[in-house]
Amino acid sequence: MGKNVLDILRGSEIDALVKERIMIYGRAGVGKTRFGLSVPESWGRIAYYAADKNSWLLRSISKAKRERIHVIRPRGDDPTALFMQFCMMDWDEVDPEIGTIVVDTYSKVALDSISFTANSLTLDREKHYVVGEVGKGGIAIPNRGDYQGVDGLSKNFLDMIFDKQQDKHIIFLCHEESKQVEGMPAVGGPQHPGRQMIDYLPAQFSTVIRLVRDEILVPGADDVTPVVIAITENDGKYVAKLRTDDEEAPNPLAKRTLDRNPSSWWLEYVAYLNEQTGAVAEKPKKKKAKAA
Repeated sequence: MGKNVLDILRGSEIDALVKERIMIYGRAGVGKTRFGLSVPESWGRIAYYAADKNSWLLRSISKAKRERIHVIRPRGDDPTALFMQFCMMDWDEVDPEIGTIVVDTYSKVALDSISFTANSLTLDREKHYVVGEVGKGGIAIPNRGDYQGVDGLSKNFLDMIFDKQQDKHIIFLCHEESKQVEGMPAVGGPQHPGRQMIDYLPAQFSTVIRLVRDEILVPGADDVTPVVIAITENDGKYVAKLRTDDEEAPNPLAKRTLDRNPSSWWLEYVAYLNEQTGAVAEKPKKKKAKAA
């Protein structure tokens, strides 16, 4: 039997223990991967779980940034077992300089998990509608039991990775989804099978960033320029947030236009967090000396 422990911490002691828990979401092609892999050098090397098809190729990432990325390409029949293995990995054994974990995308992890569950036909409380023959090119359509199951599985994934990787920054990338009410978008957020997760999932992260494409008119230009905007303020429909202990000043990063290289946004983000906590900027992790 495991021990149950209640940690008692003074409020002033907490900031030193905090690692970032960030969710980034947006439409396909908006630049989530480039944004998520542009975190500061002070956050160490990156363990990058490439769940989306071809994401492991890092086509949108410069060669300079690729040097600090360990690409983890899941290959196998059971996506749930693969992601659990990733969650429980001892990254210090792989590379002690790894300080950040990026999942791209968690939407794909969850979708693969519910598809695997349905096609295993293990949740048979309600009959599956099957197209063709499962195992020979056919598929089973997920039923209500599968959706409930993937909700519980997803919550377990979060518990596992947050508990095991307490000393790492964790970033989940997701596709964007919106709920519809009488044909009109009502609430939007990170995509996940199981509608209740559109609220639950972002609630588990301290910072939620929505990326959107827009067009702006640059002074002196004859035409509009397409840009990507990072939003960290809930607009009443789409979830976004940035934690702050300032109860008077507005969120300075509520809506920012990103440079083609979004690294500068992260430097502002870290500077703002350090200003809030009075912390000194983190230094890059150093490699542990090997035993002779």
